[in-house]
Amino acid sequence: MTTMLMSNLLILPLLLPAVCALGLVFIRTHSRLSRIFSIGTMAVTTVVSLLLLIYVMYHKPIALDFGGWQAPFGIQFVGDSLSLLLVTTSSFVVTLIMAYGFGRTEKRAIRYYLPSFILFLTVGVIGSFLTADLFNIYVMFEVMLLASFVLITLGQSVEQLRAAIIYVVLNILGSWLLLLGVGLLYKLTGTLNFTLVAQRLNEMDDDKSSIVIVSMVFLIAFSAKAALVLFMWLPKAYAVLNTELAALFAALMTKVGAYALIRFFTLIFDEHSGITHPLLVFLSCITMLIGAFGVLAYRDIKKIAAYQVILSIGFIILGLGTNTIAGVNGAIFYLANDIVVKTLLFFIIGSLVYITGLRQYKSLYGLAKQEPFFGVAFVVMILAIGGVPPFSGFPGKVFIFKGAIENGNYIGLALMIITSLIAMFSLFRIFFVMYLGNESKGEAIVFNKIPTYRKNLIGVLVAMIIVMGLAAPLLFKVTDNATHLNMDDGLYEKMVNPHLIKGDK
Repeated sequence: MTTMLMSNLLILPLLLPAVCALGLVFIRTHSRLSRIFSIGTMAVTTVVSLLLLIYVMYHKPIALDFGGWQAPFGIQFVGDSLSLLLVTTSSFVVTLIMAYGFGRTEKRAIRYYLPSFILFLTVGVIGSFLTADLFNIYVMFEVMLLASFVLITLGQSVEQLRAAIIYVVLNILGSWLLLLGVGLLYKLTGTLNFTLVAQRLNEMDDDKSSIVIVSMVFLIAFSAKAALVLFMWLPKAYAVLNTELAALFAALMTKVGAYALIRFFTLIFDEHSGITHPLLVFLSCITMLIGAFGVLAYRDIKKIAAYQVILSIGFIILGLGTNTIAGVNGAIFYLANDIVVKTLLFFIIGSLVYITGLRQYKSLYGLAKQEPFFGVAFVVMILAIGGVPPFSGFPGKVFIFKGAIENGNYIGLALMIITSLIAMFSLFRIFFVMYLGNESKGEAIVFNKIPTYRKNLIGVLVAMIIVMGLAAPLLFKVTDNATHLNMDDGLYEKMVNPHLIKGDK
């Protein structure tokens, strides 16, 4: 009975934002009501996801078969420790983004259906995490693409349209490759269900070259989504977005691509790791270098923040590429941590742009006296990004280090250490100009005041980063469970779809 109830509850994290998004269309003239409705929905989604995660940790993964059709015949959603950890973190972050609001343009934003599209984007993200079906992951990626395209173009400036064109072209290319990969994998295995695909690929000893080619197609498709090497869309897109949308994109968009890479290259394409995983390490190294050059080269604080996102994707994929329990464990932890940290980064950067009206960090003098709160939040965020204990970036990086050493990826390890220091340096550079710059010049500047509730939201994220760092042993239980479930031979099949094993025998 409990299992049945829990499997039915699995649809709620997807259903609640979808219903809310449709509901907001009808009440868009009531901005206050729209706001309460959207924040409340996402808060409930967060609580439900957390309860499901706790249940999964004490029992076993939850499978929901739509229409009562058992896999592989029907569409299946699976709530395991990996997907539910990311669903909970994403829902929490979206709740804060909704609470952050749209400032002076609130009414106009709601009139243009902005909260609805944010929630549709969230539906695509959560659906990507929960689905256990190849074609459905493509559908969810498309839902995300459509919603994100609308969100980028909504301001209608020339800069936004340029960014949107680059973004859409690269993402459509990624979507086309993903659909091609799905078709090829279906031709190869005759099924779309993750469990059965993994099972049948493990049984194929005679067609290794086909499997490697298909895995490469998926690798390029997800790399485009995650901004792994194919990063060109990201800095432009992030730089034109306002604070809350930039935070949303940084927290969720690239992370779904990273999640898909983790899921596919631990569960499905794990038999031929001698080719795919060294390639993942190589791509992660290039991505780290691109991110490092980007954070050093630019003076625009929004672009620096965008390259920080690229840098962190490099770290996550390095952990995956090591193909060790420690490395993948660290990658999953760092992925969950990065959703929170990047939201905080863009909240702070966006707030600084709002306060000063400027994007060049050389102009951000004199904030020390007027906004000391941001100084504290900024330092905590820098230390979390750099992976300094006891903050949340440290435990994940330690495990990625361990995985890299176990697998002999010393170049990747050295690059990770160097680029982490560069990431910290680039942000400390902004901090020192803001807080130790020309004070007399700064005193003459009239700053905009930021609402207190927005400062409180930044405070919540700062507290979350400290809590995640201190509660790392507890979080590692979740990530360790996720790692073993996806990497141990036959464990996913046994826990999620045991009837398929019996059927095959």
